Amino acid sequence: MRNKQFFLLNILLLVVVFLVGIFVGDVLHNPGASVEKILKQSELSAESFIVEQALFDEFKASCPLAKKRLAVLSGDLWRLGKLLDSPTAKKDLGSVEYDFLKRKFHLMQIKTYILYKQLGENCGSVPNVILFYFSQSDKDSALQGKILDGLVKDFDLKVFAIEYNFSSDLMFLEDFYDVNSTPSIIINFKTKLEGLSSRDKIIPLLHEKS
Repeated sequence: MRNKQFFLLNILLLVVVFLVGIFVGDVLHNPGASVEKILKQSELSAESFIVEQALFDEFKASCPLAKKRLAVLSGDLWRLGKLLDSPTAKKDLGSVEYDFLKRKFHLMQIKTYILYKQLGENCGSVPNVILFYFSQSDKDSALQGKILDGLVKDFDLKVFAIEYNFSSDLMFLEDFYDVNSTPSIIINFKTKLEGLSSRDKIIPLLHEKS
């Protein structure tokens, strides 16, 4: 029970940190924003966290709430990833800021990926999860991404796309799965496929859509 509570606490903390991080990033790119606005947003985030923690303590329906929270967070990360992958993102943000935000984004993806693993251990069934390592300007990686996008529409599937060898901060997971080339995918935390993997090769390794 303590492990489950600790897991749920981690999810809430991750959501709060993610939301505050996005807000602060927005403020940094809008110099006119005031310190008071930052403080008010931080207070709202803290209050939201306290209320949700109390709710989890009072009710036993914590796993469905955790699943919902992770689903929302995954969607937000997906949208943020699309923004960072836009053709003008690096120019708009500046190379230093872009590099920092992309590393932070990938770390958030890895944290969420790990939480899905814990969700399965603590709450039972979870969506299919694929960790996707890709390289920029690589045709096979681009094609693999399109194949995975198609699978997302047909299966209960979350995809976490990480740029291979992007930063030493992120190499711990590459080392853990012994990823040495792209594209590479890890399906449901255990099955690694190297090279371009077809839709027909991936589908048998997925759970049925619920």
